[in-house]
Amino acid sequence: MWSLRVTPIVGLPTYTDWSQAATFHFDSGKFAILLSVHGQSAAVLGQSVLNELETAPPESVEDLHTMLTDLQENHPDEVFSAACVLVTEEKVTLGTLRAGILLHRDLTTGTVLPVSAEISLRSGKRKPDDVYILLNEQAEQFVPAIEQHFAKGLLAEVVATLLVPAVQSSLRDSGAAAIALVEVAEKFVEPVVPEPIREPLAETAISEPEITASSETTTQPKRVHFAALISRVLSKSNQLGVKLWLVARSLRFHKSGVYVQTELQQQWRRRLILYAGIGLFVMLLVVGFWWWSRTQQAAARAELAPFEERLFFAQNLVNSEPLAARQEVSKVVAELETLASTKGTQRFVGTRYTTALTQAQEVLTAISGKVAVDELPIFYDLRLAQSEMVTSSSHGADGKGVFIDAEKKRAVVLDLASKKVQLLDVSALSQVQATAVGDDSLYILSDGIWQLAFSDNATPQEIKSSGDSNKGGALLGSFGSFLYVLNPEKRNVFRYTQTADSVSDPIGWIIDPLPVSYDTISAMSIDGEIWFGSDAGEIFRYASGRREKFATTGLEEAFSSTLLLATLPDSEKIYVLETSKQRLVILNKDGTFLREVKSPSIATVTSFFVDEVGGFAYLTSGSTVYQIAVAE
Repeated sequence: MWSLRVTPIVGLPTYTDWSQAATFHFDSGKFAILLSVHGQSAAVLGQSVLNELETAPPESVEDLHTMLTDLQENHPDEVFSAACVLVTEEKVTLGTLRAGILLHRDLTTGTVLPVSAEISLRSGKRKPDDVYILLNEQAEQFVPAIEQHFAKGLLAEVVATLLVPAVQSSLRDSGAAAIALVEVAEKFVEPVVPEPIREPLAETAISEPEITASSETTTQPKRVHFAALISRVLSKSNQLGVKLWLVARSLRFHKSGVYVQTELQQQWRRRLILYAGIGLFVMLLVVGFWWWSRTQQAAARAELAPFEERLFFAQNLVNSEPLAARQEVSKVVAELETLASTKGTQRFVGTRYTTALTQAQEVLTAISGKVAVDELPIFYDLRLAQSEMVTSSSHGADGKGVFIDAEKKRAVVLDLASKKVQLLDVSALSQVQATAVGDDSLYILSDGIWQLAFSDNATPQEIKSSGDSNKGGALLGSFGSFLYVLNPEKRNVFRYTQTADSVSDPIGWIIDPLPVSYDTISAMSIDGEIWFGSDAGEIFRYASGRREKFATTGLEEAFSSTLLLATLPDSEKIYVLETSKQRLVILNKDGTFLREVKSPSIATVTSFFVDEVGGFAYLTSGSTVYQIAVAE
């Protein structure tokens, strides 16, 4: 079971300056904060914030960001400084507002989040015995002293003791400077205090030992011991053991000793010295190499740890801010490529750098949103419903796909779930210029505007006769009770209001003219606003007849050819099909790139629609209907 210990070091409080460190517990972890307030009634305001945190401490990255945002925005008359540590079983999240955080890990101490007026967050894996040093703006002057103390190998408690006088003696920042040391450990061990040495209760006279003359020297007992040892060795050893013993004994005796050396003993003695020297040298070499390798591995781990934390943070950020996450991972990959080019060839540690680069590249690929498919899966062949079917346009409506063959004036309604088919006949019309769908019917732009219900034996009904507004129309759109006709000749989009009894006269909807020729508009999609796609790869967004700003971000290869568009009223996404580049691109409606699917099958696609409820886009090429998953 891991524990969290917080050691605060705060200056003397004043009416306008107050600081305090606090720890809060929740089901899955612990939360520590160093909070400083500058302003009127600083202590009262700071204590109220801590009381709120005690009721509901942040338990996730999102909660921490919300808490810091509230401190920044809800108290404009006071200056808040906060440094936070959110620790769970495997993860630690750091957050600062006008504060900084240092990390002491293993043998190194460095800045994780520098002091900044903006909100900063960082997440990563925690390790045993990590020490996080939280400090506000006024305590930034003590960073060199903190790094110096930890470099000497001092424990966190000792460092805190040394910092207290320095923090509280700073006249300029008294009451404002604040530091907190947050230790994460599996188990804290209290230092053992040795018992004091007790003095003897009374002095006792110590008599000197008697000295007895003896003709024997003090080495006599040792010689007796060695003789017994030699006797045991001689009784249990073979001739080789006896020779080794004699050589070892010759090494031990002083030069003044008198003994007989044989030539064989001298040879063994020289060999033993040589072997011992070689063994010692090899041992020193192995120990030195082991120490050098361990040092290199530790240095490589320390150098790569920040990259691992940045990748982890980016992966957590990809769902909420995909563009920022991809940019961060791209920076990590670029920096690791530089490291791998210089250190990737080093023996024993080079593989750490190349492996880290490979992992970062895999993360970038995973969050890049780019997917390549050799051949799209076929969802349906329309020739099963209508022979020689060649689709010119298609639409999605309420779980159905509507596919129109303009040349042969016929349509197929396909239930996307059951694949049941309904055939519609529009041969009574002179031509099919454009189509759109409503909730339960198909709208056709011909000589006038016609409506065909999705029911058996239904026939087209004219709802608006031919006129200047719809004659020569190129595109037709439907939204709610409104119909829209793009008329290149009139350089406008005309809107009709449909009621149960009639269709109103047209109204010119465009107020700000399109910045390109209306003849170059290749697609029109309506979701309450109108989106236009052009032959040159441009996308225009209009609301209430006026042009809105729209630009793509995060898309590596810009659109440059004919575009088809699909949007939905309740969706935050816009789907763009660029057949010349064989890709379907998914964007947020603010222009942020989300995903791209590339396939050679897209090259011949003529129309498409999206069913977000089912999670697929349906692309038509002749009689073939392809399927692409669009749900994340």
